[in-house]
Amino acid sequence: MKIGTILVASVLLAQTAARPTLAADTPAEKFDVFCAEWMHKLEVRERDNQRQIHWVPNGQGVEGQYVGYSSEHVCKVKPQADAKAPPVGIIIYTEYRYQKRGNDAVLAESTAPQAIEATEVTEIFRYGKKGQWEY
Repeated sequence: MKIGTILVASVLLAQTAARPTLAADTPAEKFDVFCAEWMHKLEVRERDNQRQIHWVPNGQGVEGQYVGYSSEHVCKVKPQADAKAPPVGIIIYTEYRYQKRGNDAVLAESTAPQAIEATEVTEIFRYGKKGQWEY
């Protein structure tokens, strides 16, 4: 029984060692995953920002602002001029400042937000020595 177990373990070990490197093992593929996770964090942050709007009285009721983010984005790994340099990844998206208004906070929360400011954001990340993307 032990010989069979050792044989099976040896075969599995050999198959694992012989497998080709998966695309997800490369810095570029890892950046695609990192980018999707980063954009998801921004979605969560936007929802949190909406829940925490500070309502300020104005002449016609209340108004409040919060920061949101575009779902459209660009994720890319810059070409390396020096093979020894760590890869650099870039995420580009738009950050919006939204405003909501209403007769009171309950009504204002239910209104569609108006974008009052838009800023293009470029985030730069480097691929660290531990094989992970770092901010």
